[in-house]
Amino acid sequence: MTIAATPKKRRVPRLSSPQVNLLLSISVSGAVITGVVGWGVGTEWNRVWTLTHAVFGFMTLILAPAKTRTSVKTGMNRGRDTRWISISFGILVLSAILLGFLHSTGIWFGVSTGSALWLHLAAGFISVPLLVWHIWARPIGVRRISLDRRMVIRGGLAAGLAGLTVATTEVAVRVLGAPGADRRFTGSHEIASGNPAEMPVVSWYNDRIPGTTRDAWRLTIDGTDINLDELCDSAQPLTAVLDCTGGWFSEQEWDVVPISDLLDPTARSFKVTSDTGFSNLYPMRDAANVFVGVGYGGEPLRPGHGAPVRIVAPGRRGPWWVKWVVSIELSDRPSWLQSPFPLA
Repeated sequence: MTIAATPKKRRVPRLSSPQVNLLLSISVSGAVITGVVGWGVGTEWNRVWTLTHAVFGFMTLILAPAKTRTSVKTGMNRGRDTRWISISFGILVLSAILLGFLHSTGIWFGVSTGSALWLHLAAGFISVPLLVWHIWARPIGVRRISLDRRMVIRGGLAAGLAGLTVATTEVAVRVLGAPGADRRFTGSHEIASGNPAEMPVVSWYNDRIPGTTRDAWRLTIDGTDINLDELCDSAQPLTAVLDCTGGWFSEQEWDVVPISDLLDPTARSFKVTSDTGFSNLYPMRDAANVFVGVGYGGEPLRPGHGAPVRIVAPGRRGPWWVKWVVSIELSDRPSWLQSPFPLA
């Protein structure tokens, strides 16, 4: 009697080193791009960018063991002097993923430059030049890459597992009632809504609170000096959310005047300049939804929150809420022709 041999299950072959490197380059680059865009976008589209950013991050983590198997051990054994740059790059990427996880779940988030999100951003930005160096110094070898069924399946599995991990984490955060369950679609956590006295005071690296008093403050709009008392008298309450790129948001009732009431809407855009020298361009079509803010909660602004005059821009992230405004002027320059974040 002949017993038929049980056929062995076909296993999908492991990825080669060039294939792993290509997939990792895609996941790390995708995480950087979606992270930067999501950091600056304040609309509902931010939800898509934030979730995609998380998927790329977990995909990188999932591919890390394959990277260790295919090239890390070999590279260490070669004893190159530059291997420590590659190791530093790997540590930065893994640290950024861990810090992003801590912030999103609310295990640890904070609001200052030492918070999980800011450290996550710092690790991400520092890793960018190291990523460029790594690609240049350790070329993937495109000609050696076989875009075959193996790579498609393994890459798809990594992306799918990353997406499942993100979804599972979101469910777990809500079931367990973790602080991250109440975060906004931008990933920001709520702080001091309705209580302006407790709202955090944060600044960019070059921000400084002006020493000029309110009585001596000079505000010009389209070249005309504005009387602050008259501006305050014409202000109306508006409930709006300040969503800081530092990872927190706060909803307050602001005392505001629409820009459309102060400017002739004939130009292409309008430019708002701070006492610090920082400026932002806004499209003129948004003039009715961008406001000059002079107070909140029925009281004047505090110095750290932009007193005596700041911009209130619902739907936009923190850098668009320019503090310590000294001038608003018409401009023919397109509003998109600028950096979304302060650079000077």
